[in-house]
Amino acid sequence: MIEVVLVVRWSVLVITALVVQVGVAPEFPVLGVVVNLMLLVAVGAGVVGGPERGAVVGFFCGFLLDLLRGSGALGLSALAYTLVGAAIGATMTQVLQVRRWSSMAIVAAGSATGTMMFAVEGQLFGERTLTNPRLWTIVTVGALLNGVLSPIVLRAARWAERRDDEPKVLGAIDV
Repeated sequence: MIEVVLVVRWSVLVITALVVQVGVAPEFPVLGVVVNLMLLVAVGAGVVGGPERGAVVGFFCGFLLDLLRGSGALGLSALAYTLVGAAIGATMTQVLQVRRWSSMAIVAAGSATGTMMFAVEGQLFGERTLTNPRLWTIVTVGALLNGVLSPIVLRAARWAERRDDEPKVLGAIDV
C-alpha cells in the first residue's frame, strides 16, 4: 500500500512539473534559456530518495519530455536524467548532512551535468549539440535557475517520498 502512495505522489509531481515545463516555463526565459523543471525533478528525486528513486524518476521525467519534444532521438533525455538522478542519489548517500546552500549547489551541479550529458548524447546521434554556440550559456543559466528553484522542488520531492508510517518529529526543520 505504501508503494502505491509513493507512485501516486511521484506521478503527481512529475506530471505537474511537465505541465509547468511545457505550458508556463517557455513564457519566462532568462537570457534565452528556459528552466528545465524535468531535470530539476530528476535531480531532486536523487537528492531526496537516493540512487534508485533518482534513476526511476529521472527516466520517466526524461522520457515524457522526449515524447513531448518530438524532435531528435527518443530517449536522450531519459538516459541523461536517469544517469544524473542515480549519480546524485549515490552522492547523497555519502553525505551525512546537507544545508540549504549546499543542496542548492548539488542540484545546480547535477543540472549542469545532466545538460552536458544530454549534449554529448545528442552529438553522438548527429544532432550537433556540442557545437551549439549557446551551449555554455544554456548549461550555466540552466544550472543557476535549477539551483535557485531547488528549495521548492526539494520540498515537493520530500512530500512525494514521505512515508506515512514514519514517526512524526516535533520541531524538525525542513531545509
